[in-house]
Amino acid sequence: MAIHTVLGELDPADLGPTSMHEHVFSDLRLWAKTGDDGIKWEGPIGPEAQAHLRWNGLHTPDNLLLHDPEVAVAEMEAVKRAGGGTIVDLTVNGMGRRVADLVEVSRRSGVPIAIGCGYYVEEMHPEELASMDVDAIAATMLDELRDGIDGTGVIPALIGEIGTNHPPTEAEWRVVRAAGRAGAESGAAVNIHLSWRGADGLVVTEALIEEGVPADRIILSHLDERLDEGYHDAVAETGVVMEFDTFGSEYFYSTKSRARNPTDVERLTFLARLIEAGHGDRIVIGCDIWSQGNLIRNGGCGYEHLFRRVQPALEWACGADAATVEKIMVETPKRLLDRP
Repeated sequence: MAIHTVLGELDPADLGPTSMHEHVFSDLRLWAKTGDDGIKWEGPIGPEAQAHLRWNGLHTPDNLLLHDPEVAVAEMEAVKRAGGGTIVDLTVNGMGRRVADLVEVSRRSGVPIAIGCGYYVEEMHPEELASMDVDAIAATMLDELRDGIDGTGVIPALIGEIGTNHPPTEAEWRVVRAAGRAGAESGAAVNIHLSWRGADGLVVTEALIEEGVPADRIILSHLDERLDEGYHDAVAETGVVMEFDTFGSEYFYSTKSRARNPTDVERLTFLARLIEAGHGDRIVIGCDIWSQGNLIRNGGCGYEHLFRRVQPALEWACGADAATVEKIMVETPKRLLDRP
């Protein structure tokens, strides 16, 4: 079998080190805040805005928009120079996806890009989803998995990221179960966006398994945004794939509530614990870039961070041997993206 990318089928042997969770184009300005717990950056965003955005990132709407194809090409070229193989873009319906533009970015940069399908959190659902039942929603995903997205002919490699809040809403539960049914029928892996506010991975996993998705085809995103040893142990026991996918993002959601991203040091510490416990064959990683502040051109770590810095740190910081690093970076992504 082959792996579907925006440029067509890719031989799994050519996948290379893979980031399993990114956004090359996205529009998440819905999350912009206007409260008194942060300050908007005034003027164009560049490297001089980096420190400000680390403390006030959600208060600048332009920070939450990735839209420039030229910038995207340059960022992907940096991935290639850093030894990166493939990028998985999980910008689904409602998040500002631009599949046709991804084709051009991949062609110009030489970096294969695989994509997902489905729906994000309820705030970004299309209006028609409110009146659709589980089977009808599943049918839209199966259509895209078979025929491609938005008339481009580009076929997704997997389902997701499927969005959930904490707790998941009724509409989100319908989408989760629809993703499960579509995954069971198609053989596609299912990636779930989990909120850092709660420990919902277990109940979501239960629902997907009930719908027929094997545990080892379920990917739980953002486990590194909720660093809880007991929660991680319970998730590991289910047999799902655990995704640590926000490397390089170290910023406050709100200076008033003190809600923040973990640091990379914290992420690596918790990842080391899972690797030591023998779960290295069910871990994938990424940077989940979704803001201007993440980009190299603006002083951020960029998509290249995963390959240039985090991948080597799996050995020297997490104690992973070469075989385990290969599983995390290549073999497990290959298994998850290779579908009928």
